[in-house]
Amino acid sequence: MPAELEGRRLSTVLMSTLGLSRRLLRRIIHEDGFFLNGQPVRLSAIVRRGDLISWQLPDESPSIAPEQMPLDICYEDEDVMVVNKPAGILTHPSARERTGSLLAGVAYYLQKTGQTPHAVHRLDKYTSGAILFAKHAHAHHQLDRALRQGLVHRKYVALAYVQNDIPCGVWLHLVDDLAINPERPSRRIVVPEGKGERAITHALPLARTGHMVLFAFELETGRTHQIRLQMASRGMPLVGDRDYPYSVARKPDLVGRAGYFERVFPHQALHAYQLSWQLGENGPRKKSWARVPEAMERLWSLSGGMDTMEQWCERAAVASPTNDNRVTLDME
Repeated sequence: MPAELEGRRLSTVLMSTLGLSRRLLRRIIHEDGFFLNGQPVRLSAIVRRGDLISWQLPDESPSIAPEQMPLDICYEDEDVMVVNKPAGILTHPSARERTGSLLAGVAYYLQKTGQTPHAVHRLDKYTSGAILFAKHAHAHHQLDRALRQGLVHRKYVALAYVQNDIPCGVWLHLVDDLAINPERPSRRIVVPEGKGERAITHALPLARTGHMVLFAFELETGRTHQIRLQMASRGMPLVGDRDYPYSVARKPDLVGRAGYFERVFPHQALHAYQLSWQLGENGPRKKSWARVPEAMERLWSLSGGMDTMEQWCERAAVASPTNDNRVTLDME
């Protein structure tokens, strides 16, 4: 125990300094799981310089039935793991689909260690890429706080149908208010400022082949379907996206190719290629990559794209919308 914490209650040190949640504190104390210098202790104890505090995390049971499935694990340590989610499976079960989720697959994988996975965030069913899982309740609490504090960052890459000649290498700044579509609650719509939740997206056109443009994205907010809707509303829908097609922009398709790009891929061509996080406010910054799906690479290559999407992701990873030039692209 460092000198600056001397004289404080153990409960204060555990919550404010080590980031344990009140709920977890109650569970551990119920099982007599806190120790001061190797001896059981109450939370009201006063800590002294040089004290050694330890605790035993309570056992957890997964909230869903574990299911065996192949996992593309990008990163793993004693607290977290990052899995490259394929397009077509849910992050966790829904009311309609109770089995086959990635969470169930991770729960099966962790059975051998006695740990229980907690999904820190999610991706749409038909979006692929990096998903962060906490292996225990304490890590989940820390990462949930980190997510709210903006310490968990995701970077995306996508293919989009673009008619006009936008310059590559210049960040586009997309700002809208989004709300639930009253006619289709599972979808979102753009609404006037102040009528919905603010969505801020930074989009970087990387390369072009014909009317297909390879984009990289960084998000300031994490609204449902944010990238897909904001791009479609500006007449740049993602390739394969039937939920947010070119018609969302409500303007004529002068090139006449929108329908083709809606059908050329079985789902939206969107992938979360990089994930970075920090476990606790003073923890080290960590980063993981999720390889672009082969189907997206093949589409880009067969369409005449130069270099691989993986190579473009490596270049995009070092670009920053805060340091590079950018323009604001409003809806027409």
